[in-house]
Amino acid sequence: MKFIQFAEDAEERRTKELMTNAIIYARFSPCPDAEECNSNVYQIGRCKIYCERKGYNVIAEIKDNSVSGRVIDRPGLNEAIESLQPGMVLVVDRNDRLARDMLVALTIHARVESLGCSIEFADGSPLRSTAEGELLQNILSALAQFERRKFAERTKAGLARKKASGVYCGRPPYGWRKEKNVDKLIPIPDEQAIIECILRKKAIGHTSEFIADFLNEIGDTCRGKKWSDRTIRKIIAREKKKTLDI
Repeated sequence: MKFIQFAEDAEERRTKELMTNAIIYARFSPCPDAEECNSNVYQIGRCKIYCERKGYNVIAEIKDNSVSGRVIDRPGLNEAIESLQPGMVLVVDRNDRLARDMLVALTIHARVESLGCSIEFADGSPLRSTAEGELLQNILSALAQFERRKFAERTKAGLARKKASGVYCGRPPYGWRKEKNVDKLIPIPDEQAIIECILRKKAIGHTSEFIADFLNEIGDTCRGKKWSDRTIRKIIAREKKKTLDI
């Protein structure tokens, strides 16, 4: 029995040695589009099905969480590429999961190919090993970049429309708060008093560094943090802009 088990184990090792080793890479960046919000779990699941169909031996599953596709320096991606050995395949769910910037995509492909490896996509996109496949991959990378920029433009336009209608977007600045289901900012009396103190001291010639040190010495904090000259300058600039707007 031991001999039979040994023979079976040896055969399994030989089979794995002949199989192409693959590393699965997934990237998740939340956004309003439900189709784009496929988690890393779903991406890795589809990649594993692809590898099983292709007869690849998956040796690692590596992912990046909440990372933009236009960024090339990603912890997970760097680990995946550094783990590649000649002849291995980097499997990604879709082209836009690899990158949403054409230059970034081309750079990643160049890094992988320089190691004697290749990138394949679980959605069945053609490989770059052919002229047609390389052209299509470049087109898909350009489309991913286009979609990212259009999304940014739509987001910016939407925020501008809300601002024009009196809706405040983003984190309330010091001196203000935003209640649930209330669109406009509501002043915080204690913080407004500190702002008035800052403006008075600035008006009589004190520097931002002096004002920050003064507030820290009297035990006041900027929402739980120590005051800094940078924060003082931001508040002064914002109040000055409000005065000019009026």
